[in-house]
Order: sequence, then structure tokens, then C-alpha cells
Amino acid sequence: MNALAARLRSIIPWLVLLALAAGGYAGWTFYQSYRAEQARAAEAAALRTEAIQRGDIVASVSATGAILPEHEANLSFGVPGTVAAVLVESGQTVERGQVLARLDDTALRLAWQQAQDAARVADLNREKLRAGPAAADIAVAEANLRSANAQLSDVLVGAGEQEVAIAELKYSNLLADYQALSNQYNSLAQFAQENPRFAPPQETLDSLKANVENAYFTAEIARLQLAQAQEGGGQGPAAVAYAQVAQARAVLSQTLAGPTTLQLLQADLSVRQAGTALERASQRLRQAELVAPFSGLVASVGIKADEPAATGVPPIVLLDVSRFHLDVTVDEVDVAGLTVGQTASVTVDALPDERLGGRVERIAPTADTTGGLASYAVRLSLDETAPALRAGMSATAQIVVAAAEDVVVAPNWAIRRDRRTGQAFISLQRDGRLVEVPITTGLRGGAYTEVLAGAAPGEVAAVSTARDTLNLLDGP
Repeated sequence: MNALAARLRSIIPWLVLLALAAGGYAGWTFYQSYRAEQARAAEAAALRTEAIQRGDIVASVSATGAILPEHEANLSFGVPGTVAAVLVESGQTVERGQVLARLDDTALRLAWQQAQDAARVADLNREKLRAGPAAADIAVAEANLRSANAQLSDVLVGAGEQEVAIAELKYSNLLADYQALSNQYNSLAQFAQENPRFAPPQETLDSLKANVENAYFTAEIARLQLAQAQEGGGQGPAAVAYAQVAQARAVLSQTLAGPTTLQLLQADLSVRQAGTALERASQRLRQAELVAPFSGLVASVGIKADEPAATGVPPIVLLDVSRFHLDVTVDEVDVAGLTVGQTASVTVDALPDERLGGRVERIAPTADTTGGLASYAVRLSLDETAPALRAGMSATAQIVVAAAEDVVVAPNWAIRRDRRTGQAFISLQRDGRLVEVPITTGLRGGAYTEVLAGAAPGEVAAVSTARDTLNLLDGP
């Protein structure tokens, strides 16, 4: 018995050690299982997952710019002068054709009236010339020829005292007529030289000068007739009388023949010159007014009545705020996908709750290069106008460049592209593991990319959040 007790006492420590070893192993096994479970839970919690599915995708180009009115006009007077009236004020709405301001146009209206009168005179002279000789003109020419023949007869038979007295009176009257016409022409010519802006047409001066010359020759003939009457019949007076008959006969022949081609051309030219002068005067008169070229809003007024018209700044700036457009710049990479007519969604910074529709109106054919970067100016016309919209507000446009409906789409964050080969890969969760598989991509949107091959709807795209920066899509 003692031997058995001694043997048991020697075995008990080993049994205790064996029990402790078994307990330690069981604890260690449990601890490792616990840590593995915790690791699996942490890994599952760190996964970002989303099922691949069918859907619609839209690709767009984002660009920023400023809201601008449909039209803007800087209105200025076309002639210098003093402002007579300012008929609008800043912020006022005006209609197309409305007079906004005008200059003092007294001198311009006088010049226009003179030009209009001159044009009428030139037209009447041409019509008279085209109508041919009037019966009264023919009668006068015939009477002058009869008178010249009678004078020739008197010369041939001699003249008495009564004829001399008549000749003296005739010469005196014709000389007075010549002097009066000469004074009138000289005064008008001097006025035209000193006041070229108000000068009558050159044709008027030429016509008056011809009348003066005719009056001179008529008076000279009367002087010779007087000398003839005083001397009585003789070779000298007879020669003068014969010359008068020849002149009267020539005038009658010319009167009966009507105007020459050259005279008609000169008359047409005079009418055109007078018409040009009238149009120039009318244009200058119109330029003394500022007229609204379209209905809109007066943005600024830089002139005051009774002051000279401003030259440094536009007197009046007019805006067409019935519609607005958005001017943006797009880089050379994105502009390749833009075409006129593409739709856009516009968000205005100052009006975050407003979303406006737009459309690409035009794309600049050439680039603007700044710092080695090329960009293109693009104009978007807005479909509607928000009441609170103002010119100059900043806005962002999302221009739709492509769209696809009912296609396989995967989130961009699960796709990466090999920069060297260009091959796209998607990270999927298969059999509890993350695997990368090659895929063929199509249209890329802001958040999703079209998958043409390599992944199917129902599969789960997944990435570890610790690896997000490595799995982001570089660009299909």
C-alpha cells in the first residue's frame, strides 16, 4: 500500500503538468480561432462592395464660366455735339426703336433741309431737260430771231433818234440785270467758300454762273446795238446785226433739237450727287440720336443733358436679358467629344436650387493656349431664364457627350487600368476572396463604366478600403 501511494504521489505532478498543457493548448487554439474570426470580421467590415447590374449611363464634360446676356450693345453718337436730352435711366426697360438720348441737332437739320432742297432742284432740272423744249421756249427763240431780223433791217436802212433812245434804255436795263446777277453769284460763292457744310450743290453755282455770263453777253450785244444806232447804217453795225441774227437762229435750232446725250448724262450725275449729299445729311442727323437696337435693359448711362457727349466710355450700355448664354472653356482632351446641339445641365453658384437646361450653340474652331495648355471657347444657350438670374454670375455646366441605356455597369472605384498596357481590371469578390479579372470597357460616366465583357450582372465588385487608392479607375 505504501508503495502504491508513493507511486501515485510521483505520478500526480506529471498528471497536473499534462492537464495544464492540455488546457493551454485548448486556450491557444481558442485564441487563434478568435483572432482569425476577428480578422475575418475586420476584413469584411473593410470591404466596399456593390453588385454589378444593368442600367443607364451618361458621359459628360464639366466646364465653368459666366452667365452673359443674349446681346450687349455699347451705344455711342456718330457725330460730336452737346447732349440735348437723356430720356432713360439705368435699370430702365426699353423697347426696340425707342429713342434713348439725343444731341442738339439744329445745325444738322438745317444742313439736311438744304440738301433736300438741292436734291429737289436737281430732279426738277433733269425732268425739265427730259421733257424737251417747251412751247414757251420755242416761242421766245422764234421771237428773238424775228427781233434780230428786224434790227438787221433797221441797220440796213439806218436808225433814227427814237431808235437810239430805245437802244440806250435797253442797254441800261440789261447792264443793271447783269450787275445784279453778278453780285448775287459773288455773294453765294463767298458764302459757300466760308461755310462748306452749308454750301449749295456745285450745279446750283454753275447754273448761276452761266446766267451771269449770258447776262453779260446780252448786255454787250445791247451796247453794240446802241453803238450801231448812234452811228447809223454802215459796215460795222451791219456785221453786228448779221451776227445777232445768226446767234438767234442757232438758239432756235438748239431749242428745237432738244437736250443732247451729254446734257442728259450731266443731269443724271447732278441728281445722284444731290441724292448722295441728302443721304449723308440724313445719316448725320440720325447719328445725333441713340436708338435702342433691341428691347432690353439699360445697364448704364454715362451722359448728362447740356454736357458734351462722352468720348471715353459708351454713353449708354443696353442689355438683352430676355435670354442668357453661358461661355465656358473646355480643354483639348474633352472638346473632341463635343458637338453643336448637345444638351447640358447648368448650375448657377448664386442659385444652388436652380438647375437650368442648355444646349451647345457653338465651339471655337481654334484654341487659346495659356501656359502650354490648349483650351477651346464653347457657348451654351440656355433653354429658360430664372427670374433671379443676373449677368456675370458664375455657373457650372455638365455637357452630355454620350449615353447608353440598359447596359452592364460597374462602379468606377472597383476598376483600375494598367497604365503600361491599357488593360482594364475589375476587383470582384469570388468564393470569399478578392480577385482581379480583366474586362473590356465601353462608355464611362461620372460614377459608373459600361462593361462590355469580363464581368456579368449579379457579380459583386469589391475592394478593401485600405487599397482604394490602388484600385481607383485611372480612365477607360
